[in-house]
Amino acid sequence: MVLSWLYSTLTPDIMGQIVGFQTSHDAWMARHKIFSASSKARILQLRLEFQTAKKGVDPMLEYILKIKTISDNLAAIREHVKETDHILQLLGGLGSEYNSIVASLTAREDDLSLHSVHSILLTHE
Repeated sequence: MVLSWLYSTLTPDIMGQIVGFQTSHDAWMARHKIFSASSKARILQLRLEFQTAKKGVDPMLEYILKIKTISDNLAAIREHVKETDHILQLLGGLGSEYNSIVASLTAREDDLSLHSVHSILLTHE
């Protein structure tokens, strides 16, 4: 009965990889391996996107939202990005026209909040 329920909840693509298992435990473990591998791949993909994001010609707000979206997607799969890492990636993806503002922000002794960095960058633009 559990095996039938499991089969009824799968998409045809996944079903093709699960059909043939005789017990619900075996089918469940196979399903777990499939989704575990894709989950790890998704984490790596999002981390790479996060680490390589650049502002380019995008408006500042669009760039900030792009970084936030990637960070939120990582958090949704339990890969939280620390605020300092978020700030560093945000600053690291800016072009050379922002070197002076990046230098002044990184030289500060006080702790920067992500919100204050956003405000400073939007004001600078």
